[in-house]
Amino acid sequence: MILTVTLNPSLDSIYFTDTFVLGAMNRCGNPVKAIGGKGINAGRTAALLGAEVTAVGVLAGVNGTVIRSALEQEPFSATHFLTVAGESRNAVTVMDSLHGQTEIVELGPQITADTAQQILELTSKLTAEPKEAPILAFCGSVNTDNDHLYQDYLEHLGTSFKILTDISGRQLQHVLAGTVKPYFIKPNIHEFAELLAMSIKDKSEALAQLNHPLLKEIPFILVSCGSAGAVARYHDQLFDIEIPQIAAINPTGSGDATVGGIAFGLDQGLSIEETLQYAMACGMSNALEKAVGYITLKNVHRFKEQIKVQRVSV
Repeated sequence: MILTVTLNPSLDSIYFTDTFVLGAMNRCGNPVKAIGGKGINAGRTAALLGAEVTAVGVLAGVNGTVIRSALEQEPFSATHFLTVAGESRNAVTVMDSLHGQTEIVELGPQITADTAQQILELTSKLTAEPKEAPILAFCGSVNTDNDHLYQDYLEHLGTSFKILTDISGRQLQHVLAGTVKPYFIKPNIHEFAELLAMSIKDKSEALAQLNHPLLKEIPFILVSCGSAGAVARYHDQLFDIEIPQIAAINPTGSGDATVGGIAFGLDQGLSIEETLQYAMACGMSNALEKAVGYITLKNVHRFKEQIKVQRVSV
């Protein structure tokens, strides 16, 4: 079983236009609407691949009601979302054929200490129920005054099962400084450079830093590098991952889908090579969808056969 925790779900609107001019009237067609948030996107991906997935999180206000209703139509095995004060966020993406991608993302409802504790208790209960150890994924931003929230979660939950994190900034920095490390992290190359406080320009430079002392206790690291593919470390094995080139429609959410592919591979007990192929194929499939955090099995299986995972040394 896979369990994803999303503390900041979103109501996504994606607009596609030929041009987008700041400070001017921009007319475009009706948006593609979808339910988002990193954990929801990752969980949806894993569920579409065939895994049993439970989604956990918080919802607020009118948007929260809309999201809750929409989640009933999603492929999750179960959903557990607490109702909190405030308003679940809107996330607006403008895909401009001339300038690329522009995003406007709201802050979302505040996660108080009480709400954080309720989510921890719920997560602890759900991860204790399965006969086999679950895969648990903490994904995405959180509007909280506690920069140590995810660190607190990991140190409470321990290491009796695999915990994946797809987070960034101070939350990730504190997680890596904690006594309990996540099983898996997935920064992109820019987040990786920020995390290590150094300049990292390409795959070869990222590969050289996968054994950085800050990361030594993390078993599984994947650094996504856009169209160049990715690099990964699985225990003491290093991998260079090459992907075919595609004409992306909307790359937003591809990282989330990648995490969903990782969770699926781990949950199914696949080899590390096949797990990485699934992950990258899911990210590519998402980039061909107008909505955020969606895949098609046909594209995943087609891309999976074209992805090269090569063990390397540095």
